[in-house]
Amino acid sequence: MSTQKLEQLKKRFQKEPFANLFRFSLLELREGYARVKLEADARYYNIFDVVHGGCIFALIDEAFELACNSHLEDAVAMSVQVNYIKPVKEASLIAEAQEVALTRKTGVYDIRVFCNAEEGEETVAIARALCYRRPPKKEGE
Repeated sequence: MSTQKLEQLKKRFQKEPFANLFRFSLLELREGYARVKLEADARYYNIFDVVHGGCIFALIDEAFELACNSHLEDAVAMSVQVNYIKPVKEASLIAEAQEVALTRKTGVYDIRVFCNAEEGEETVAIARALCYRRPPKKEGE
């Protein structure tokens, strides 16, 4: 694997407007794996005074984006299925994306969102995501 691709991806993450809007932090990135953090507070609450599901999905999608683009080929999301396990208020939320299958054209990733509670890690949501891997661009394209 090219460490150059991983370094480029980290730089792109730092400049990504969406990631900056949500104040995401990249904790770890390697081939087929990413950990992204969000310090959730009341700004992310829904009408029930818990972190909005859309915010949790955004965190899932960011970890997925980084994990599936950690290969030489660029990749785009085809589908993401999310199961919300429990509501959460102010917390450090971490999304961990792990590659579970990779073919020439697709990749499958499991993503878990958890918060660090006093009693230990608590799972907030789980997801399974599928990406399409684009063929590498040829010189001059």
